Amino acid sequence: MELRSRVASPVVVPAGNSEVRKIVSVPYEHGIHARPAAVLAAALRAYRAEVRALAHGRSANARSAVAWMELGAKRGDEVTLVASGEDADAALAALDAAFRSVAPLSTAVRTEGVLRGAIGSRGIAIGPAARIAAAAPAPSEKGAGIAHEMHELERARAVVRAQLETLLIKATGLARGVIEAHLSFIDDPELSGNAEALIARGRSAGFAWHEAIEVSAQALHATGDARVAERGADLRDLAGQVLRVLNGDTALLDPPAGSILVGQELLPSQLVALPPGRIAGFCTAAGGPTSHVALLAAAMNLPALVAAGPQVLEIAEGTPLVLDAEEGLLRINPDVATVDSAEKSAARRRSHREAARASAGQECHLASGERIEILANIGAVADVATARASGAEGCGLLRTEFLFLDRDTPPDVAFQTGTYQSIVSAFGGHPVVIRTLDAGSDKPLRYLPLPRSENPALGVRGVRASLRHPELLREQLRAILRVKPLAPCRILVPMITDPSEVERVRVILDAECRDLGCDAPPLGVMIETPASALNADALAEVADFLSIGTNDLAQYTLAMDRGEAELAAQLDAMHPAVLRLIQMTAIAGRAAGRPVAVCGGLASNPDAAAVLVGLGVNELSMVPSVIPEVKARLRELRFDDCRVLAERALAGGHR
Repeated sequence: MELRSRVASPVVVPAGNSEVRKIVSVPYEHGIHARPAAVLAAALRAYRAEVRALAHGRSANARSAVAWMELGAKRGDEVTLVASGEDADAALAALDAAFRSVAPLSTAVRTEGVLRGAIGSRGIAIGPAARIAAAAPAPSEKGAGIAHEMHELERARAVVRAQLETLLIKATGLARGVIEAHLSFIDDPELSGNAEALIARGRSAGFAWHEAIEVSAQALHATGDARVAERGADLRDLAGQVLRVLNGDTALLDPPAGSILVGQELLPSQLVALPPGRIAGFCTAAGGPTSHVALLAAAMNLPALVAAGPQVLEIAEGTPLVLDAEEGLLRINPDVATVDSAEKSAARRRSHREAARASAGQECHLASGERIEILANIGAVADVATARASGAEGCGLLRTEFLFLDRDTPPDVAFQTGTYQSIVSAFGGHPVVIRTLDAGSDKPLRYLPLPRSENPALGVRGVRASLRHPELLREQLRAILRVKPLAPCRILVPMITDPSEVERVRVILDAECRDLGCDAPPLGVMIETPASALNADALAEVADFLSIGTNDLAQYTLAMDRGEAELAAQLDAMHPAVLRLIQMTAIAGRAAGRPVAVCGGLASNPDAAAVLVGLGVNELSMVPSVIPEVKARLRELRFDDCRVLAERALAGGHR
């Protein structure tokens, strides 16, 4: 039997001026399944209006429970309700009430005023709750004239552009990257062109901008890759900024000093716009630990919990909170003893962090003398200064995708060399591991024709895409080889599963070295799949070093999409199955005399870093902001301590 997806019917908008819309967010843990679908359909029995539900490009008859389920709407998804007819307003009000009447289930655990969420950024915060403003209301579809709507769209974009340019002046690191991405999107010709085409057909500026953004955002989300989906999140963030201006709201988020933000989701643009130190932390119902806003929080040393479930939305403004992003807990209305304990823990953490920063520039040695290299993950030139200031001993992962995305043609050799040269020079002779382009069906490039995949995470990506288009790989290798001096450079190839792939890349590398008259730099492989970990001994025979990407390794091992918000709290790279694959890789590398590094998210956790060392890893690359704390933690431990922690974790002792 073969199952094929059913092509969604085109949305038919009824004639007349009685159409009303409302956007609701799905609160149910398992999405709109049988029980809520039945309740939603039944809510419309007393009304004559025609009501449709729109989500994921599909349209459903809201009177049909089966149609509701076929929408495929998951928890946190937005559903647009469209009603037309004489009692349209009343029908939507009844449907909205029905949404709230079905008790939402959640993976968050609430016990005596305690919610559990996924840790987005570690730390402890104490303060009153401040609500994150709800998303901008859905714009009306009908415009007030083409000239008027064109002017309104340009006015709103100009206001947002000015706000972003003001923020950019003082922004650094990842925050600067977010703002620059939004500035590039605000003037993107495809987005503005699609919006203007809709306005020319009688739509309002808000509706046209929202629809143009949504088409692109859904295309990015459909790739199935968490990092690309984040660009879709950036687009929706930008859509909200413009819609708020169109609705007359030009004010930025302005919570009370020392408060803890709570709400459905905190947008990256809202976080970077806050004055430094304004909030104590945040906890959101949705989101994931690898989202842009979580990475921003980590870079700012701002405690954060995400994916804590819809109960977060029930917390009233001003409610006393203790945000424990060390244990993954949000304590609501805590007693005096709990607050006192949290204050002492926070004070100890501040003192420890200050001491760690003071010694961050020194090399990292275990208490028993073993040398552990601590490096930084870099995604842009602007990250280098932060990494160096944090004590990075080099770059363990330079993601080169930032050079290739959002372009109509690939970057030429000279442009690539200039970027690599600036990064290598800034690290002053310390090692820089440059990963070749990790793109493919999961990160589509306009100039890289590849077959569309039913499951992009398992499709033509990484080295598979590079070998399919060897000229792109050849030019990138040539650009790296032109860096002076070349000695600090190492080349890392993503998504390797078989030694033959390494050998094919080495043939190209050796040919380029002969042409340029230079020696080949070390060539390493990413261990990101169970196949590569199980085959690590064979890979170590043909590669010069191994680097473990724990984010993808956990995703593939646990069969959990790391872009799936509902699984965010369960996608645990410290799962014994994942750790055994890491240990297997470390053993294979040591037997072959090859260095073994971890450059995935697990290395950014100080406790997990000690476990990784105990498993046999001798190089860790991480988010720059956590380097001082990881170094301080490892200096306190002997190798035997790390080995005990590793054995306990392999037995599931951390869970």
